[in-house]
Amino acid sequence: MTIAPGQTVTRTKIGIRGVSKVFQVRGADQPFTALDRIHLDIRGGEFLTLVGPSGCGKSTLLDMIAGLSVPSSGEIVIDGTPVTGPGLDRGIVFQQYALFPWRTAAGNVEFGLEALGTRRSGKRGAVPKKERAEVARHYLDLVGLSGFEDRYPHELSGGMRQRVAIARSLAFDPDVLLMDEPFAALDAQTRESLQEQLLHIWEKTGKTVVFITHGIDEAVYLGQRVAVMTSKPGRIKEIISVEFDSREGDLRADARFGEYRHHIWTLLRDEVAAAQREEANSVG
Repeated sequence: MTIAPGQTVTRTKIGIRGVSKVFQVRGADQPFTALDRIHLDIRGGEFLTLVGPSGCGKSTLLDMIAGLSVPSSGEIVIDGTPVTGPGLDRGIVFQQYALFPWRTAAGNVEFGLEALGTRRSGKRGAVPKKERAEVARHYLDLVGLSGFEDRYPHELSGGMRQRVAIARSLAFDPDVLLMDEPFAALDAQTRESLQEQLLHIWEKTGKTVVFITHGIDEAVYLGQRVAVMTSKPGRIKEIISVEFDSREGDLRADARFGEYRHHIWTLLRDEVAAAQREEANSVG
């Protein structure tokens, strides 16, 4: 993908330095290595997609960037500072929307601001009600939900609920947006629509985005670079730079789109087969 107009990709934003993750499994003689010596630099303002077979440790890696889990060895740094826990510099969007059903769309977006304050003001404590409402309206408009502020989650479609979840993550104005297969549960048409919406948000905000997906087409369509992971233990097999002359028209019909897709599938074919064999052996 070419850099969007006005988009600046800068120095390393997230540095993943030799990160491994090992789990102790109850009843097993040996610990389980989920990730093995991951090295990856993600630039400021970059949209990076991460693709790999099931169980390769993609979500585990994202959890460690988010500060929800710690590496067994190695370290993750953001702007040169080691990640030691969650922070307002990182927003997270999961596959499940996790919206509060008793709150409206605006209320869900406002929730965190009621307690945590804003990074812009540098204040701790509750953000004034008027400011919360303004922030909620701004981000709901950004995700295309202007006019739906007073709707409850059960009154929204799945795609709309996921857009509320994205708006909620953006409300903190994080530098980094971490997304764990956020569109996987949606139908194909809604998924493609939200992919376009997400690129629009990225172009508008200049966030650094790390996006996990199982879909090769989605990885190529969204990512400036695609990091392909191996089967267990998860390693970075190859990183592919994705470049198109223009994003006008149907990008998926572009010959280079097919070439990128074929190359990534070639890298993944053996990894997916290995993951399937391991799963069959564990069941047997």
